[in-house]
Amino acid sequence: PGSRDAFVGVGVVGDRGDRGDRGGRGGRRAGMVPGDATAAANAVATRDDDDDDDDDDDFRGACIAALSGDASRVRDDASARASASADAGWHAPASPRVVVFPLNARETSAVVEACARRRVCVTPRGAGTGLEGGCVPYAGGCVIDTSRMKAIDVRGVERGDGVARVGAGVLKSELNAALKPLGFVFGPDPSSNPSIGGMASTGGSGLSTLKYGTSKENVRSMTVVTPSGAIIRTRAETRKSSTGYELNALYLGAEGTLGVITDLVVKVHPLPRTRCGAVVRFADVKSAAKTVADCIALNLSTLLKCELMNDEGIKVTNVVFKTSLPCEPTLFLEFVGNDERQTMADWKAFEARAEANGSRGSTFAATGEELDDLFDARRGCYLGAMRYRGLEAGTLEKEHVYVGDVCVPLSQLSDTISTTEAAFKRARFPCVICAHIADGNFHCLIPFKEHERAALHALEDKVIGAAIAAGGSASGEHGVGVGKQRYILQEHGATHIGIQRSIKRALDPQNIMNPGKIFPWHASPDDELHAGDDDKHRRPKLAKL
Repeated sequence: PGSRDAFVGVGVVGDRGDRGDRGGRGGRRAGMVPGDATAAANAVATRDDDDDDDDDDDFRGACIAALSGDASRVRDDASARASASADAGWHAPASPRVVVFPLNARETSAVVEACARRRVCVTPRGAGTGLEGGCVPYAGGCVIDTSRMKAIDVRGVERGDGVARVGAGVLKSELNAALKPLGFVFGPDPSSNPSIGGMASTGGSGLSTLKYGTSKENVRSMTVVTPSGAIIRTRAETRKSSTGYELNALYLGAEGTLGVITDLVVKVHPLPRTRCGAVVRFADVKSAAKTVADCIALNLSTLLKCELMNDEGIKVTNVVFKTSLPCEPTLFLEFVGNDERQTMADWKAFEARAEANGSRGSTFAATGEELDDLFDARRGCYLGAMRYRGLEAGTLEKEHVYVGDVCVPLSQLSDTISTTEAAFKRARFPCVICAHIADGNFHCLIPFKEHERAALHALEDKVIGAAIAAGGSASGEHGVGVGKQRYILQEHGATHIGIQRSIKRALDPQNIMNPGKIFPWHASPDDELHAGDDDKHRRPKLAKL
């Protein structure tokens, strides 16, 4: 695992840019760039009866050759295709033609080149924990599953460079298990257990952003396979590099639309020796937000996590997880450091500001076990929202859950949350709010049934529009995928989106890399994105639970 060959593959040195972009058009086959792309993006991709079997066999053979002749890592059976057909969200599934499991950049490069030659669409996939349909292969084609890219190289930690090199398929928990004996941790902490490559692709960050920064801020360098099959390194592994365009930033958050991330060099942090935490209750969200803003100004250096759940969120937690927390807006806090006196001093400073802002009381958690129990309730809010109305009705029924992800300036957070709560409650939807409040990023979790879908999306337009009007973003960390496409023009404007589309056209002229994601789907990347085309950009059908 310590060798670079574990990531790139034996016999590969440097760039493969000499391969160029040699994609031939070939005949009709499932998974090619579709002619009627709008319809294809909104339907489940299935195998056509008139597919050319010779072409299928040729492509499968090319994939097997790309994976060193290992046919067991090229799967086109129903089980493998179904496993790669959905993410953790509510968007409709879609089956690929084939799922491949490369081990490194060399094998990934060979697969992508085979796809480019035949104009077969490519969908990269990590752990499948995303919520916006970003890894759902609506174009069919080939899913590149990175889950077997498991190499972890900690020599950079041992040398004192403060970095580790990991395969894109390494899970957050797996990386931290490897780092813990060395006294280090990978800082970003999403509530799910995503792959590191998936975190980089969407910008997923989670509960510890206040102290450690976003996932984008914790990636030093990446190896990326381009749409032609070339292998590039995005930048040097050093903290500072000022040698031209910042390609690292280009591929971070690109959701696999510009290339396939195969390995990453990530920043790691010393593991703190002491931790404590608390929950603090308030009469309203405004008082909680004011307290957080005050404490950020105090620069409490040991404050690691600062999470908010609204009264509805606490109610859901009590029903689903059998807790007995008062149903009031509540802050969940964790302090970490190497000096217990400093963590306690920071907690006392926070408590004093909370009391000055009218807090209703607090519960201190002195041990790690107590603290973990508190945050397990916070991490479980998505599952809680899914089961909430069923349990209240005395059934085991699960519902679909819409997940909002807006991020606004901290000064606008309480008003935006209040607007969101009021809008959904007027429409008689439960509105579960869990927020990375110190970042201005909050998730509204709305359980719904299919007949409520139209009303839900009308409300979504209003609350996301209000967040954007407040200077915010439609997505703080979940990405765009297919679920947030309709808002990117509103957030950025036509000129900005035009620049993004120009980058996509330049780097992926065949439009084979995860087509239909981020930008509303068109038959060609040369098509323009127009305002007012919402009727053309329908969301995929609802997934089955």
